[in-house]
Amino acid sequence: MSPLEVFRQFLVDHYPALQNELWLKDVDTLRISPILHPFLKSKLPEGVEKFTCVLFTQQTDQSGAPLKVYVLLDEHEQSLYAIDILNEQSVLH
Repeated sequence: MSPLEVFRQFLVDHYPALQNELWLKDVDTLRISPILHPFLKSKLPEGVEKFTCVLFTQQTDQSGAPLKVYVLLDEHEQSLYAIDILNEQSVLH
């Protein structure tokens, strides 16, 4: 299942009201490091050194912070580690 399919199924299963929102997609392969945000690090299995983060950001005209859906996968985007939804403020230090 592709990251986009995982994302869409996540919305269908848990947040159906968000299915028709517009979302931007960003993909990055990251390494575990001391500067990696603790939220992301806590979602990964022990021993993972490199992973792919697919970030879907809600496009909204509202003044509030957009929602972000993090899809964490192995570096080849074949195995899903975690998926979670957050608002902008909950991932900032």
